Amino acid sequence: MWGLITGVLQPMSGERDLDPSVAVYDRDLVPWLFEHWGEPMVDLVAPEPSSRIVDLACGSGLIVRHLLGRLDDSGTVHGVDFDSAMLAYAAARVEDHRASWHESDASRLPFENSSVDRVSCHQGLQFFPDRLAALAEVRRVLEPGGRLAVATWGRLEDNPWPAALSRAVGRLLGDDAGAGMTVVCDLGNPVEVDELLREAGFEAVRVDERAQTVSHRDVRAAAAGQLAALPSGSAIDGLSREQHTELVELMCRLLADHIDTAGRLNVTSTCNFACGVSPARTK
Repeated sequence: MWGLITGVLQPMSGERDLDPSVAVYDRDLVPWLFEHWGEPMVDLVAPEPSSRIVDLACGSGLIVRHLLGRLDDSGTVHGVDFDSAMLAYAAARVEDHRASWHESDASRLPFENSSVDRVSCHQGLQFFPDRLAALAEVRRVLEPGGRLAVATWGRLEDNPWPAALSRAVGRLLGDDAGAGMTVVCDLGNPVEVDELLREAGFEAVRVDERAQTVSHRDVRAAAAGQLAALPSGSAIDGLSREQHTELVELMCRLLADHIDTAGRLNVTSTCNFACGVSPARTK
């Protein structure tokens, strides 16, 4: 078991019930929707074996797990997230002395100035209420010449999965609820990502658009897993079982062009992969 002590998750004795929605997220969404981006993201981070890394918005620990595979015994990864349930789940899954877990707002990171050489942020930056403040904190904790690696989903029109979710929720629950599902693609324009990193003071900024085809064996299972993994407070809270079923069926109809004769889902997944370098400190 793990408990929160002064912002850091530490080992404790006893048992703890982990949030079931996080387990569903990691079991039903991560393997087919996120896992294939893990190694490309670590390539973008480009860690040295002894790197000191912060993984910002670490979620259930996907990128931390991949990063640890590139480090030697002296390397470290600090997983940071605002969601204590995600952190507890990640900490329970990763038993490695090189990993630590920190509950923190992205704009107030619990690290000293110039204390790390890499910061990764996979599918998190678009959710931050003050992106420039978060990036200023990243610059503060990075040593001069340190590397920032960011991935954000591409444009909504290039990602059929979140587009179908948004349209289905919008039809069932109204336009505002549907629009709330599009935040995942709020930094879908690569030009906007480039401009954001440059405005935050990063140098040698590069943004690449990448696309992969991702598959799930059963479109209905994929849709049901997506709905079950949505966080508490989302638009679908309080739906009846019948309404859940209606929402799943509506997503399936909207994705009809991406379903083969065996009911397998095949959709394009596009991401912006961006990197930048922290500049030298000015006196």
